[in-house]
Amino acid sequence: MAVTGPPGPVMDQDEVDRALARLGAEHKAVEDSLLALQDHAGRRLLEGAELTGTTAERWATTERTIALLWTYFDVYTDALRAAREVRARHRWPGPGELAELTERLRGESVAVPGPADPGAVDPGAVDPGAAGAGAVGAGAALEGGAVGVRAAAGAGAAESDVAGSGGAGSGVPGNGGAGNGVAGPGAPVEPPPSGERFTLDRLVARINELYARSLDVVVSADAVWSALPARIDLLAAELHRTRSLARSVGVRPGEHPAGDDLEAITRELAALRAQVVSDPLAFWRPAPRSSAPGGGRPDTDRYDRAARALEDVRREIEAVLQVRQDSESRLLRLRDLLSRADRTLAEARTARTEVLAKIAASEVPAVSGPPTALHERLAAAAEYRRHAQWHRLSPLLDALEQEAEEELLRARESLTAVTAPLAVRAELRGRLDAYRARMARYGLADDPVLAERYDAARRLLWSAPCDLRAAEQAVLRYQRAAGEVLTAGGQG
Repeated sequence: MAVTGPPGPVMDQDEVDRALARLGAEHKAVEDSLLALQDHAGRRLLEGAELTGTTAERWATTERTIALLWTYFDVYTDALRAAREVRARHRWPGPGELAELTERLRGESVAVPGPADPGAVDPGAVDPGAAGAGAVGAGAALEGGAVGVRAAAGAGAAESDVAGSGGAGSGVPGNGGAGNGVAGPGAPVEPPPSGERFTLDRLVARINELYARSLDVVVSADAVWSALPARIDLLAAELHRTRSLARSVGVRPGEHPAGDDLEAITRELAALRAQVVSDPLAFWRPAPRSSAPGGGRPDTDRYDRAARALEDVRREIEAVLQVRQDSESRLLRLRDLLSRADRTLAEARTARTEVLAKIAASEVPAVSGPPTALHERLAAAAEYRRHAQWHRLSPLLDALEQEAEEELLRARESLTAVTAPLAVRAELRGRLDAYRARMARYGLADDPVLAERYDAARRLLWSAPCDLRAAEQAVLRYQRAAGEVLTAGGQG
């Protein structure tokens, strides 16, 4: 390595030793984190799955980023080893060696191959907010995101062999097979003349940035695979139970809306699961203002809609089941309602005949016949019950119950309207007798005027047919006469 002169003041021996110790610790942390990323269940699933859409694009970029991470790590390893070799020449390094170490440790003495930013290949495929936030620390920095292999992406992906042939003495499992083009950490790298130059500190910062981007993709995909496929499978099992229950009560596609809904939910869950498995990142929602790798949550909107739709259908099926259990009692109640309506209408017809015979010049409303249509529909409901057509019986019973209640109410209103003239006559009779009794208490019942007007009113009220208008006027004349007599006698 050519030394062009130390950048700034030359480091003394203590500063060199402290810098080498710090860089060595960072090297160990980088190595542990890259190994953890290499063995992450989410990365292995991504590597073995048949990806589509957003996930396929971002994983292609991330694979190149991981390859460059190993290249940077190899360059970092070589640069640190070279600096250690210079330091190991003498126990007490001379000025020339200190100047060379200062250049190696603080200067832009590290050349790396390839493009400086793999994200430039596809700038939209990475989350810029993750950069710099996932600094590569101790191996535990990745353990929080490492989870078990998900069956959702296929068992074969979980068993993919990621351990290649590592470099001699590096202790790092290599990944440099022809299958993925990732350079193993022990493989020698010859930086091309066009490679970018870094200080060791800048190189570590660059590794941290690329690591955060890669980890964000791996952790996000793994979080979706951890959350959604299992929930979809549970909902599919509930869907299967609901479909079995629906068939038992005759709810089938093409015959009942709930059956069509179940078919639509079945298709939606199948499509949703296939897309979640092949394109998990399409179902990831980053957290606002979060820079941590994997900061966010799985998007469960489609799953939630399917779950709500299934719950609505399940309630409808349960309502049909309830019909099967209490249909007999409901049919008996309907028969009773219609029977009472029939009896009330019969009473109204009889009362109308009586009114027409006893009350003159009175407009008596007509009385309708029995509710034949309701009786026919009630007979159809009984047939549905006998043939266990519960899905047809349920809405019919609901409609019949409301209409039967309304029919009974109409029958009662008809009876009231028909018998109104009789009620008026009865009220007039009661009023006349009440005033007659009052006059008798005062000893005035035999007054000639009162007696004559009482007899006239009584003849009208107790004759058939009764003229209600004339009878009412006669009663009023008796009332006025009674008032005059009481006033004249000083008893008003």
